[in-house]
Amino acid sequence: MDYLFHHPRLQACRREGSSYRFDEKGGGVFYRLNGKQLEGYTYLLADVENKEDYAICLNVSFWEEHEDKACDLFIAVGVLPRVTTTICVPLQYLDGQTLFGPRRPGILKTVVKGNRINLDRLAAFSLGLPASHSQTELTVSNVRLSNTEPMLDANLHALVDPLGQYAKREWIGKTGSIEESNRRLTALRAEAQQFLANHEDGFYGAADIKFEATGYFRVEREGERHWLVTPDGHGFFSSGMDCVRPHSPGPLDSGTESRDYPVENLKLAFGAEWNTAWSEITKYRLIQWGINTVAAWSDHEFSRRAKIPFVAMLNHFPATTAAIYRDFPDVFSQEYEAQSRVYARQLDEYRGEKWLIGYFMSNEPNWAFVDRLNLGYELLRNPAQLASKKRLIEFLKARYADLDALNLSWGTTVSSYEDLFGLGDFPVVAERGLADLQAFSRILIDEYIRVPAQALKQADPHHLNLGIRYAYISSSDLYSGSAYFDIFSINCYEHMCRTAVEEVYGHVGKPVMVGEFHFGAIDRGLPATGIRGALDQENRGKAIRRYIEDAAAQPNCVGVHYFQLNDQPFLGRFDGENYNIGLVDVCNRAYTEVTEPLSEANRRLYSLRSGAEKPIEEPVAYIPAIFY
Repeated sequence: MDYLFHHPRLQACRREGSSYRFDEKGGGVFYRLNGKQLEGYTYLLADVENKEDYAICLNVSFWEEHEDKACDLFIAVGVLPRVTTTICVPLQYLDGQTLFGPRRPGILKTVVKGNRINLDRLAAFSLGLPASHSQTELTVSNVRLSNTEPMLDANLHALVDPLGQYAKREWIGKTGSIEESNRRLTALRAEAQQFLANHEDGFYGAADIKFEATGYFRVEREGERHWLVTPDGHGFFSSGMDCVRPHSPGPLDSGTESRDYPVENLKLAFGAEWNTAWSEITKYRLIQWGINTVAAWSDHEFSRRAKIPFVAMLNHFPATTAAIYRDFPDVFSQEYEAQSRVYARQLDEYRGEKWLIGYFMSNEPNWAFVDRLNLGYELLRNPAQLASKKRLIEFLKARYADLDALNLSWGTTVSSYEDLFGLGDFPVVAERGLADLQAFSRILIDEYIRVPAQALKQADPHHLNLGIRYAYISSSDLYSGSAYFDIFSINCYEHMCRTAVEEVYGHVGKPVMVGEFHFGAIDRGLPATGIRGALDQENRGKAIRRYIEDAAAQPNCVGVHYFQLNDQPFLGRFDGENYNIGLVDVCNRAYTEVTEPLSEANRRLYSLRSGAEKPIEEPVAYIPAIFY
């Protein structure tokens, strides 16, 4: 039988009939909860209805001990506009091992953030909303614990029209018919073909900034300024575009059927020649917009033949049968070393490729999303047989004269070093012990980078190692292993990247590249902004220009890559993201209010880089972001 929760405490929201109205600053509906109540249950469920014309991010948050602090763990769930559904939170998420939950009918992306919950200390949970651009109305009912996963038939396909656009609204720039789309795309292809027939390809470096030519991209320091250098010896700043590809698929309803509306619309216009037409249009646009790098997750064939500098995103980062925490492998195992050699073979096809700048080893590893994560502590409480445990014992034996000394410092009473791994799910260790484990955490991360990075350099000594694209710097421990990078990369979803770049550079002393940034709005059919929000398309353009220009003027930044070329599907991509972050919409129509300021920023790249011009200081109207 389900356990139903009653009598919530309200914070920054109020009841209006059967709904709650949340303040712009965000708020929550709070319930008392202890770990014993969860015994015998599998799911936390809540029936919700989003009353707004924009998507919402519902945060299901959990607290240990008391609520007068930031929550210890939360699960963010996206909900489409004007949709009724059931939020389903598997209680196993409370162990902190999951980052991204699967798509479920009627909801969008699910993200788990925070630390593992100690059920003995669990005190409360809430259903709440973050800050928003306006007050938000949401119906919440039937909040319960259950063993039954809800079976929903969301029937969402009626929300989009035959072109993949939101069917329930009109807006400036919405394509009115298939015929209109075909006419526009046909004319655009003819324009692209005429331009490309007279275009001379090149590396798009600074004509007046010259260094030694080596035939490959490399890094160079000129005084206080770092440069990428083109194969023909010119200074280069990488202004890139992620996901340069025609496809943008997403599931419908329960996820059993998928539609790729951008490609379907191209096929309607060009038939069997759709891919060739897309390639011509896209190369033309990138050149017109001043995009000089085909960046991560782009179409492989387009990247290789476009004769525009590009980067490679490597796949299948080395994993081991048993992991230490989430996707962090057993880095001292022979298996990890062997998998690293297999992983490095991906570079074989790029030998001698002059258009390749370098490669990213991975992107946003799941383990690194936990703030101040102590991997040594996670190793201590991991029950698996791991080679890294033997290395931890060696590390501790080198630090302490004997086991008595360790027990005294750690506040433990173990009779062997191996007994340290039997202290339970939440080992009680003194501060000195935690510091030891944190020091070993840095050793683990260094090894995590070193082993595959050296295998990659052995496979390909010429192209640049561009790093691992951390989502953000959740701990200074993430700087471990940076000696094996040529460039340290981060994804930086701030209004500008200056502070983040300088912080990274201060720790690693290497040039920095931003692998992702974006700005979105909700004025053109899509219901969510992405990680940074702007008031409308005009302010999206201003924000992007400001970001690029400020980055180009930074001496320690060598590139920024915008995420991404295409808008995401209204009903969500594979994981549920449905953000208005593209330079083109589902019908391949460009947002000119965005692309024109972007083009102007790229036109000024090298005058900004040299200091001849200053970054624009035009004000931008930002709004609280809608993302999940």
